[in-house]
Amino acid sequence: MRMPRSARAAALACLLAAAFCVRPAAADSSYLTHGEDEGFRCAGIFGSPGDRSGRRSTIEITIPPVPPSNIALAVFAYPDRRWIGIPVKDGAKAPDKYAGESEAPGGGAGGTVQRVALCTDEAVAIGLCSKADHGRPLINTRDDSGQPRAFTAPIYSDYLMLNRSGTGYTRLEYTTRLAGANATGDHDESWMHKARATIVDSATLEWSADGTLAVKYYVNATGYYCVDAASTGDFTAHVQWLNAHGQLSAAEYPKMHVYLALMIAYIAIAAVWAFMSWRVWSEILPVQCQLFGLICLLAVDMGMNFGFWKHYNSAGAPSMVYSVFTLVVDAGRNSLSFFMLLVVALGWGVVHPSLGSKMIRCVMLAIVHFFAGCLYGGGLLFRDSREPGPLGLLYVIPLSLSLALFYIWTLSAIIATTQLLTERQQTFKLAMYNRLWHLLLVCLALLVAFFILNIVYTLSYMRLGMAAILWRWVWFWTDGWPNLQYFLALGTILYWWRPTLKNYRYGLEELAGNEDEAAEREQTMARDSFGNPRMGENLELDDMSADAAKPALTSISGDDVQFVINNDCDSDDDEDEPDVGARRRAEPPA
Repeated sequence: MRMPRSARAAALACLLAAAFCVRPAAADSSYLTHGEDEGFRCAGIFGSPGDRSGRRSTIEITIPPVPPSNIALAVFAYPDRRWIGIPVKDGAKAPDKYAGESEAPGGGAGGTVQRVALCTDEAVAIGLCSKADHGRPLINTRDDSGQPRAFTAPIYSDYLMLNRSGTGYTRLEYTTRLAGANATGDHDESWMHKARATIVDSATLEWSADGTLAVKYYVNATGYYCVDAASTGDFTAHVQWLNAHGQLSAAEYPKMHVYLALMIAYIAIAAVWAFMSWRVWSEILPVQCQLFGLICLLAVDMGMNFGFWKHYNSAGAPSMVYSVFTLVVDAGRNSLSFFMLLVVALGWGVVHPSLGSKMIRCVMLAIVHFFAGCLYGGGLLFRDSREPGPLGLLYVIPLSLSLALFYIWTLSAIIATTQLLTERQQTFKLAMYNRLWHLLLVCLALLVAFFILNIVYTLSYMRLGMAAILWRWVWFWTDGWPNLQYFLALGTILYWWRPTLKNYRYGLEELAGNEDEAAEREQTMARDSFGNPRMGENLELDDMSADAAKPALTSISGDDVQFVINNDCDSDDDEDEPDVGARRRAEPPA
């Protein structure tokens, strides 16, 4: 009892959506420099008030020793950006409706709204800030009624005064130390020239002996946080968004859970499949054993990806050898799956014993798809996922073209094969191809939607406002959707060909005509007229000649008798053969 090769290969070709692997950088990091629009950087981060180990999510800004300069620095949640700076109209604070809408200062006088971003002498003169805050970014802390404003997260704003050599100090640090000195009466300011750590508001300032300043801002609430800096001199600062969970960025961290969940799901499916196979072991088909092997392979593959991300999260850097190996295995698996699906759709092993020159073209397309998959994964391996600009489309286009060729060719081949099976009235094989056809159409529609939405997502991510919303879904567009579509497509095929007591229906060597009649004929042809097993293979009805279908008469001569044997034991023709067996005829004497 054999399963049609089309079902076997279609099951092996269950990858109906490519599962792409993206290897980004570790924790989000960037640089702040002097210049227009160069001091503003944002990234997503998970909030963590602190766990038992004391780990917390932080934003760390490191400023090395620079020529004497002063830097205004602010750290804030992106939704609170409109409260950075105070709108001024006619020499007084303007209502909140003007906050954030006029980012650039207006010119002229009389009704012009101007946004004041720093505490300057003019800002002190009109009461926007005090001399103690001189140089700090202005924060619009009160609403129109004078009540304290509720922010998404605490805003850290400070004015850094750096020296060429040795330590400096910040405005907040000086205010904090001064308040402590006033309380104790000790006004010694030697602390300015020593290595130290000072807690100010929601941050910690750490000065090293060589004058390097490390600002550590603690993140309690999950969100999209920005760091802004401005200075009249040159400077370079390094910023890192460090999550409590480890070295992976917040946008990439959910991938580890995705692969863990898929690994557990495939292991569970393998266990259920093994139990169902054990129940009907006498009826098990070879394809179902191969499907079990495929499920186990997928469980191992998901486990490898989970191990990769877990190691990455712990070490902060990927193993390049492991990364390349995983990408090559994934690309090879995808290419082989699509290749098997294509040759089955062309009728190889079902309608045609050989595809001839078409097989060469199928192999070439599979090779192209393999290299396109390696290009996609390898390109993103050396790319920063936080900058998914138009350059990322160069990695998607070759893969999308090869996928399109596979789908177009496969769908057209299935149409031709189903037409042939319809003419031959092979209903079980036809039903199998029809199911596969509808599944391909659904997966194709989802794949087209994936690429279109992925392009829209990539272009939208370039806008800061959209990035503040979309950063949580980076994992879904790179690993979530493709793997979920793969899982559902495979699950559908596994349900169709699950081990049951009716496996024999898929193992029929079909004759043309009605399927019920074909099944009955197979049982009848299994034994000859004497009840013995019939030798040889079942033949299609179209291949039987008219002579082969007629009963044959065989004569055996003896000295005085002759037997006539009818090979058709079940003949009802009483006139030609009134009895089954031998008929004796006396010979006249010589």
